[in-house]
Amino acid sequence: MKKRTLLLASLLLLAGTLFTTSCSKNDDPKPDDNNKNGGSVTVKTVTSLEADDKVYFNLSTGEHVPEASVNATNWDIYFYAKDRNIIVAVNSGTEGTGNAGAQLVNTGFDDLKKAPESGYLPGKDATGDFLKWSNYTSSTEPQHAVLPKPGLSIVVKTADGKYSKIQMLSLYEGNPNTNTPEFADLATRPAFGYFTFRYATQTNGTRNF
Repeated sequence: MKKRTLLLASLLLLAGTLFTTSCSKNDDPKPDDNNKNGGSVTVKTVTSLEADDKVYFNLSTGEHVPEASVNATNWDIYFYAKDRNIIVAVNSGTEGTGNAGAQLVNTGFDDLKKAPESGYLPGKDATGDFLKWSNYTSSTEPQHAVLPKPGLSIVVKTADGKYSKIQMLSLYEGNPNTNTPEFADLATRPAFGYFTFRYATQTNGTRNF
């Protein structure tokens, strides 16, 4: 009887040890590659942003800032589209009182893992002319369309010293499929001047995405 009792106690102790070990492994959080540098990098998408007046945008919070409230630090980039006049500009230079900067990088959004250390330009110097980051098709199908350049990212050094990357996806309302007959036909093509883009901001101040 004593041997059985000792054997039962040993088995229970062993089972308890295995259960504890198993729970510990399963409960440990898996590493988050986007958070390995102590900050948060979340990809967000903005679809069909209508900007017939300047839309001021904070890339850290993802919030629009009313024009009456803009200051040196609460916005990073603005978007404007009216009468085929497309402008994207950051908070610095002639466009704002902040210290934001931007540059175009010939690396696709998903492949861009680290923001450049230098080379940021103020205001709309890097991005104000939308043909710097998009192509006009002219007589190539779909004719007379403006399409964001593939493999290109806009990198912004925000007004508060963080880093953000942006991929422009579309300048047409509804982010349409540009390979359809409806888009090719100017009579049925959606309205031009609506920004669709995705972006990610590293909030810990490093340049790592």
